[in-house]
Amino acid sequence: MKALYYLCFAVLFLIPTKGICTSFDDVITTTGNQVQRVRIDVTTSLGYTRHLLLAFTPNNAATDAYDYGYDALNSDNYSNDSSWMVGEQRCVIQGVGAFLNTKAYPLGLFLSNAGNIVFSLTGLEHFDEIIEVFIYDAFTNTTTSISDSNFIETMPEGDSTNRFYVTFTNNISTMVFTDSTLSTSETQLATPQISYISSTKELQIISPNGLDIDDIHLYNILGQNLRQWSNLESNTFGNYTISMSNISKGTYLVSLKTKTGKFNKRLIISK
Repeated sequence: MKALYYLCFAVLFLIPTKGICTSFDDVITTTGNQVQRVRIDVTTSLGYTRHLLLAFTPNNAATDAYDYGYDALNSDNYSNDSSWMVGEQRCVIQGVGAFLNTKAYPLGLFLSNAGNIVFSLTGLEHFDEIIEVFIYDAFTNTTTSISDSNFIETMPEGDSTNRFYVTFTNNISTMVFTDSTLSTSETQLATPQISYISSTKELQIISPNGLDIDDIHLYNILGQNLRQWSNLESNTFGNYTISMSNISKGTYLVSLKTKTGKFNKRLIISK
C-alpha cells in the first residue's frame, strides 16, 4: 500500500508585546521519513519579529508552488512584516520538496518604517550533514552567511518582494530561484536579454520566442521602486525599448514580469 504523508501546522502568530514578537510553536509531521526544517527570524526596525519556517518534505510531497495543507498563509496585516513569497501568496510556513542546496527562496519585506532589518537563523532540524544558510541580495548580487551571525541591512519603507532570498550555497551562478516557474534548461533558452544603451540612454530588452513582458520595474540599491512600465508594446521583432533619459547615474535592479516568471538583472548606469 502506498504510504500517505500528512502535513499539519499551527499558524505562527506575530504578537507585539513590549516590542517583541513571540510565536506559538508550529508542528509539521509526516509518517515515515522526517521533515527537514529551517527556521528564520526577521526582525524589523521597531523590534517586531516574524518567525518563518521552511520545511523540506520527504519524497517531494510538496512543491515550490503554493500547496494546500503544506503552506500556511500570513493572514496578519501588520505595518512591518515579512513572509515567504510563494507565487503571489505571503506565507509564514512554506513546505517544499526534497532539500537542494542550490534552491533560493524569496523573502518579502513589507515595511511602513525605514530602518535596520535583521535576518537570523534560529534552528535547523533533521539534517544528516551540516548545512550553511545564506541570504542572497539580488541588488548587490552578494551572499551573506547567517549560520553563525545575523545579517543586518538598512531598508527604506515600502514593499520588497524580489530582493532577498534564503539559499544554501554562495555560488550565485548555480542558484535556482523558486519565484521563476522555468527549469534551468528552459531559463537558458527563454531568458530575456537586458542591456543599457548609453549612447541613446535606452533600456533594450530582447525577448526570446515572442515572450510577452507584462511589466517592468526599476529599483534602486535601497530597494525603492523608482519606475514601473506596464501595457508594453514590442517592435516587429518582439523586442522592447524603454527610455531612461531621466534616470541618473547609479546601480539599479531591473525586474521583468512575464507569464513564465520573473527575471532580474543588475544595471549600472555610468554616464
